[in-house]
Amino acid sequence: SAGSGGPVGPTTTAENPGENPDQSEPADKPFVRPSGPLTRKEAQRYVLDLVNRDRKANGLPPVRWDETAAKAGQRHTDDMARHGFTAHLGSDGSSPEQRHTDAGGVDMVMENAACFADAIERELDPDPRFTVEELERIETTFISEVPPMDGHKRNILTPWHTSLGVGLSKTKGLHIVCMAQEFTDHYGRFDPIPKKAKAGSKLRVTGSVSSPAEVAAVGIARVNKPKPMTAKELLKTYSYPVPKPYVTYFKKGFKTPIPLDVTGNAFSIEVPLSDKGLPGIYGVSVWAKVPQTPDLVMISLRTIEVDN
Repeated sequence: SAGSGGPVGPTTTAENPGENPDQSEPADKPFVRPSGPLTRKEAQRYVLDLVNRDRKANGLPPVRWDETAAKAGQRHTDDMARHGFTAHLGSDGSSPEQRHTDAGGVDMVMENAACFADAIERELDPDPRFTVEELERIETTFISEVPPMDGHKRNILTPWHTSLGVGLSKTKGLHIVCMAQEFTDHYGRFDPIPKKAKAGSKLRVTGSVSSPAEVAAVGIARVNKPKPMTAKELLKTYSYPVPKPYVTYFKKGFKTPIPLDVTGNAFSIEVPLSDKGLPGIYGVSVWAKVPQTPDLVMISLRTIEVDN
């Protein structure tokens, strides 16, 4: 029952600029296969090791542990395990970027998810143990995917990912592991934005982007407010496309409704928060150039609940 759902695109998080990926341990440490049952914390770090083993095998740099992303992932795996589904939306209708924002992150997130697919309600194991084989089975399933159904593999092997948080859950009496891999892209610091706002209000988006990334644009997207969903409904969603901005603001010199002010690594802009005055969940994205791709990529996607 290891499940599915292609990686969701960027998500970002609410703002706590102090919540940066863990720099305390060497990312490129030797791969060691543990023995015996693992606690949740031990299992989370072993999933990080498995991901870095697979990245190294493909010539990519390691990702570091991201505790904020793990918090968002844990919320999601508990939800999936409790209600018996695999999806990128939650039973409350939340998207990965909303959960990451709620957890207090500031970077972009892309999610891999695996859990049940039977829509049966179960009781969570409050203190689960995980075997090495159970965790390896899910990572092997992800990394063995072939195109075009290879969304999890492509997420694991995205060259510009910098960090990873992992959620892991089990239910009582079963050995099925529910896993969420939350990959984040840490390329800067983003000043806080409000969690709630009124449609038509002005939003100031400021921060600084660190090398090798170069800030390119700020985008604003909107989706309708989420509604609770049943497990059966969620099992039909499979993948989750990241909402595209309805307006994008570029630097001076490009055709843009309002120019993005960029001085060195710092950027700032004040924009109206209004998609035709509609309420909803607005996504505030920061786009950048990174060396690994010619395309602009989101390095931050934070959500704001907007009312009339």
